[in-house]
Amino acid sequence: MNKKKIISAICGAALAVSAAAPAFSASAAEGDFIQITVGISNAGSVEVPNSDLIVYDRDNDGKYTIDEALYYAHEMYYSGGTAGYATEQSDWGLSLKTLWGVTNGGSYGYYVNDTMAMGLTDELKSGDYLYAYVFQDAANFSDKYSFFNIKEAAVKHGESLEITLNALLFDENWAPYTAPVKNARITIDNSDSSFVTDENGKAFLTFDVIGYHTISARSSDLVLAPPVLNVQVDSAETTAIDDPAVTTTATTTMPEDNVTTTPDAVTTPAAATTSTADSTTTAAPAAGTTTKAPSNANSSGSSSKTDAAKTGDSASVAAIALAALLAGGTAVAFRRRKNDD
Repeated sequence: MNKKKIISAICGAALAVSAAAPAFSASAAEGDFIQITVGISNAGSVEVPNSDLIVYDRDNDGKYTIDEALYYAHEMYYSGGTAGYATEQSDWGLSLKTLWGVTNGGSYGYYVNDTMAMGLTDELKSGDYLYAYVFQDAANFSDKYSFFNIKEAAVKHGESLEITLNALLFDENWAPYTAPVKNARITIDNSDSSFVTDENGKAFLTFDVIGYHTISARSSDLVLAPPVLNVQVDSAETTAIDDPAVTTTATTTMPEDNVTTTPDAVTTPAAATTSTADSTTTAAPAAGTTTKAPSNANSSGSSSKTDAAKTGDSASVAAIALAALLAGGTAVAFRRRKNDD
């Protein structure tokens, strides 16, 4: 990249900063340069697909003109630099002699904001759109300037993008008017697509390839200066709910539900009375509290126990057996004493 291109890039960054900072006025920024969008085609082939361009006041006359814009467009984008661009004085004033390296006797066109320009000395301002082209039909000048209703777009993969193609025509009195271009074949990156404009010049595009694409069109009815539309296609957004690989347990478990139960631990959400060999403690733990179960906890996992005797309680059985033995011994002693008497 040559020094001027580097300076252009630096100035472009400076322009963005000056626009964002209120300390710099718009007039001060435009006193040094302006920034526009430029498109250039050569005999039906898109060479510069709607690209940013910094334009300087080359002759220091306080104006930024089409001539100056095309000069810097060649410096920035043409492989041979400004050698691919030349002008000359004619009966109509300053005229194009060479555009994009082509010298064809004046078969060129240039438009500003989709409107025919009057001459190379027409002034430009920041934000303008300049399109220049070398005619395909250099003999009869039948090329028609055409343009899409938008210059750039961003869509998701699989989404539909509606576009409208128009051409600038002339009536019998050479008054310009715009009309939709029907049955035009849409091209994507210089290749024909399956999309064709309808009676109203409309087409609905979808894209299979993610990335940056240059959209244009060709017609079998008209010789078109190729329109240009830049489209950025991004991947479709996805969410976890649409991803079959995502499990709900990894994303929906709340902290209070994430309680791990081991063989010797249980969860007691309700009030419980726990009895041990030495003391009896009554407590009402909060929901989600994990308590240690006694060694003789029943199979249901409940740690609640009372002092009442239960069927199958070994301590209760021993007490009953001892009571029965004592009662039997007392009865024998009483009968023996009675016999002695």
